Amino acid sequence: MIRATERKKTLFLVSTTTQPCGVESFARHVAARWGELGLEAQRLPVSGQAGDWAAIWRALGEVDALAINLPVVAWKKIVLTPLVALALALLRGRGRILVLHEWADLDWRRRLVISVYALFAQRLVFSSPYVRDGFAKSGVTRLLATRSAIAPIPSNIPPTAPDGPSPLAERIREARAEGRIVIGHFGSIYPKKQSDFVLDVAARLRDAGRPVLCLFIGGFIKGVDRVEEEFRDKTKALGLSEDCLVTGYVDGARALHALFEEVDCFLYRFPEGLTSRRGSVLACLQSGKPVIVNAPRDAGEFDHHRAYRRAVADGSLILLPNDADARAYAECLARTERLSSRPLSPLYDQCWRDAAAAVAACLDVEPMGTAPLPAE
Repeated sequence: MIRATERKKTLFLVSTTTQPCGVESFARHVAARWGELGLEAQRLPVSGQAGDWAAIWRALGEVDALAINLPVVAWKKIVLTPLVALALALLRGRGRILVLHEWADLDWRRRLVISVYALFAQRLVFSSPYVRDGFAKSGVTRLLATRSAIAPIPSNIPPTAPDGPSPLAERIREARAEGRIVIGHFGSIYPKKQSDFVLDVAARLRDAGRPVLCLFIGGFIKGVDRVEEEFRDKTKALGLSEDCLVTGYVDGARALHALFEEVDCFLYRFPEGLTSRRGSVLACLQSGKPVIVNAPRDAGEFDHHRAYRRAVADGSLILLPNDADARAYAECLARTERLSSRPLSPLYDQCWRDAAAAVAACLDVEPMGTAPLPAE
């Protein structure tokens, strides 16, 4: 067992990317909050090169535990690095924490490799009950003797004042002045996320006489064949080519908030229903704009997450049945047009403390100054 007097310093593996995804941002944010819990963090950037292994071995000599977030970004280049790191930590007698952010959405080959990683871990931390339950159905769980926990996934976009007027923000503002409803969607665009469902809803509204503008804040995920071409083809087929903007990667919180301000309502429909791992949805709610999305399939999906619970309670997160079609979404959106909501930004810091505390608890450490979840 890892005692507070023994396990003070944790090594976090991070990538060298300059455009971090949600998983990478979580690793960096939790490491940054480690000191607030009376603990010490060391971050080691890895790129999949052989020299990483020697660096990991040296770093493990200075720490008491290792934390790895999965799935890593540069999958093909870095596939062996987590396994080597976990094996080296085992050889050196260090604590080993594996944070698993996805499962069912992963390719079966990734799940197979991650199952091998899990055999070397002492503690598993899941990003949501949905991910935990999916992992529990895999055969590898019968081979594990590890404890698990669930960590809340906060928004990785810090609350801050938006940038001044930009050409894109001005263009959207002009569209709103023309009477258009600006439908927002934040995050990467890929088929398993059903991002193109926003287009179906927009077409419904337009056909009902409500002019629209679809604003996709983010870009197309790399490594998926023809995802952008198929998206563009659907946009053209629905006659929305002039009513759809895709920003690509937006660098910086201020630039993102400038775009969030121009959105009337954000919209999502996930195949598995909304799960608490969706930090992109929290970023939208944090901006003070309502979000329409299909409901979680499990009533307890948000029990561990103060921000999602607050958003449901105050009505800014509008949950529709999982069988709701584009017409139902369009009718709901028309009713909530220009609806203001209560921003979640005041909970940003506490949510990250909750996340860090959930991971730290797997060290059997009692973190300092952690607040309990409110009984909202």
